[in-house]
Amino acid sequence: MWNGKTIGLAGLLGLASFASCWNGSPNPVPSTLNTQPTQADLIAFHKQRAAQLDSLISAVASQWPGVTQTGTGIRLEWLDRPPQATKVSDLPKGTVLELHHAFALLDDRVITSWQQDGPLAFELGATDLPTGFHEIIGSAALGDSVRALIPPSRAWGMTGLPPDIPQEAVILAEMRIDLYRTPE
Repeated sequence: MWNGKTIGLAGLLGLASFASCWNGSPNPVPSTLNTQPTQADLIAFHKQRAAQLDSLISAVASQWPGVTQTGTGIRLEWLDRPPQATKVSDLPKGTVLELHHAFALLDDRVITSWQQDGPLAFELGATDLPTGFHEIIGSAALGDSVRALIPPSRAWGMTGLPPDIPQEAVILAEMRIDLYRTPE
């Protein structure tokens, strides 16, 4: 089958193929490929991800009557707005509010609720809640009940708050805003 002439011919053909690929350049094998994303790649990726999240939030909120959208992408539905109520934005900084709340993920996993954990005390201007909560509460009045979808950029962001809140989680918040009452 294989004789010296066949092996020699195969070797010669292999060498000819190698030489045609080499092209005479000092480095016949290409250098390592650049696998680092460019700034444009990262911007395009994040724009696409933001559009996907916005589409998801819009789909969920489309089932709510009277939904409004803030400039930051939060979707709100005012469930109850008492007439002549004091606006939260008119209260002095440091006022403590009480939130009867339920914060959940879109898969219905409850993060915290006032039934499980008691009402949430919220000091105006001095709490560690994400900016989306401040935005919602700042646009409310005492006694308001609101339902909101908060995008990750206004909630716990890219990192989440493990183990309860995953990365890039959209938060469903339902809350009633009142002045804090000292427990009896």
